[in-house]
Amino acid sequence: MRKAVASPARAKGSLITIPAPVRGWIADEALVNAKPAGARLLENWIPTETGIRCRGGKERYATISAGPVTSLFTYRSGGVEKFFGADNANIFDISSISDPNTIPAAEVTGRTSGQYSTAHMSNAGNLTYLYAVNGSDSALLYDGSDFSEITGVSTPIAITGVATNELSFVWTFANRLFFVRKGTMSVFYLGVGEIGGAASEINLAGVFSKGGHVIFGGKWSLDSGDGLDDKCVFVSSEGEAAIFQGTDPSDSTNWQKVGVYEITKPLGMNATASAGGDFLIAVEDGIVPISQAVNKDVAALSLAAISKAITPEWKKEVALRSSVPWDMLKWPTNGLLVVAMPVPDDGIDPVCVVANLSTGKWSKITNWDMRCLALFGDDGYFGSRDGRVYRMDAGGSDDGTPYTCNYVAMPDHLRAPGYFKTVHAARAVFKASTPFVPKLSVSVDYQINLPSPPNAAPGLDTGVWDVSLWDQATWEGQGQQTVTTVFEAIGESGSVVSMQVQATFGSVTKPDVELISSDMLFEVGGFMV
Repeated sequence: MRKAVASPARAKGSLITIPAPVRGWIADEALVNAKPAGARLLENWIPTETGIRCRGGKERYATISAGPVTSLFTYRSGGVEKFFGADNANIFDISSISDPNTIPAAEVTGRTSGQYSTAHMSNAGNLTYLYAVNGSDSALLYDGSDFSEITGVSTPIAITGVATNELSFVWTFANRLFFVRKGTMSVFYLGVGEIGGAASEINLAGVFSKGGHVIFGGKWSLDSGDGLDDKCVFVSSEGEAAIFQGTDPSDSTNWQKVGVYEITKPLGMNATASAGGDFLIAVEDGIVPISQAVNKDVAALSLAAISKAITPEWKKEVALRSSVPWDMLKWPTNGLLVVAMPVPDDGIDPVCVVANLSTGKWSKITNWDMRCLALFGDDGYFGSRDGRVYRMDAGGSDDGTPYTCNYVAMPDHLRAPGYFKTVHAARAVFKASTPFVPKLSVSVDYQINLPSPPNAAPGLDTGVWDVSLWDQATWEGQGQQTVTTVFEAIGESGSVVSMQVQATFGSVTKPDVELISSDMLFEVGGFMV
């Protein structure tokens, strides 16, 4: 049993300020000497440049199936934008939905796989098309009005040289369409600006040393646009990335291999994103920029991952969920990078992780059962296992169900390592324009002991919000943020302390709540031996 040894004269009733966790969720840092402004647990809060904000909810947008939504994708041409969702047999136009609970008529039927890869291409006539391939059925070409099956004999557009039902991934590079032949080391490409014609083969069997097959490809640029410095990236199932430069694979003077670099196994053909010209790939060790893969050994690559701060938790989720392809979405208008971590069976909780695009700091989202992701307009959407499509970070509930935002700060010795402390009270400072009912608490001695969550926040028609002993605030609807201070008595003791903040939401209005800082009023006792 430990006992307290009398402390020399120390100030009683000390106050310490805990900055909001602008460093986001931290899972790779020693708890005994953790840095300030980090969170040991950050659920349903999103890091900002100045604090953390409560996320919005999920709103049901459409229902397309009794089974999982396997793909979401969009077509864009000028001012025209169409939104499509797919299950394993059909493709649906969900650009305009009158009833989110009714399955609309399918645009395409009789398919045998719903795992689509898509890419846009404009031809010489300045018409924009969308290719969709799934590695099982004939390729589809969308012209802004209709889908057409593209085969070796289809008219007026055909692809020869490869069976289009074997094409599993499509992307554009150097104004050409490139396709992966499913389960092989072969990649095919079309002529410049062409949407059909003879497909030429690139055989990468002698390039990748670890075997496997090509899963996907992409573009890596040393700047943020198209140019002569662009490089074509091919990624294998065994975790190798082959990089080529040039614009014409048929011309050895205009197509050279830069190198082959080892990464860990990729988590899905659509689990990629472009950021500032770099090509980001979600792999078993985290999200790896291809610019780092060319400079570091695979053993050190996780240290260069943009997800480094959550590496231990990332690997735990990979062990649980890697049997289902992951997805990744860059959402510029909301400043987020979203990573879908699909649920393979009912025994695993639905979660995803998000990062602030400006700061690169991470948090976890619960209750969002994601299979696939897409942008439509300025909004982000995900498809779920239950056949529904949801709008993300919208409204103030998860499809009518309340959700709780949980924050646990990194452990703090309160300027007195080894000494016993008693936290008498806690205070938190928020900026908000919508009602909320926070709960403040602490955990001690490296444990996480969250109390039962607070009640859901009242609706915006609730005139007066009264949760604070140090302040009161009157709410007149969403609008101008006001600074509000919340105080609660605590009465917890231990040698190391973590501040905790919880808030629950369940209304129709998206919460506008940001935590700025918190304080703890504590007393130092004896040295623990």
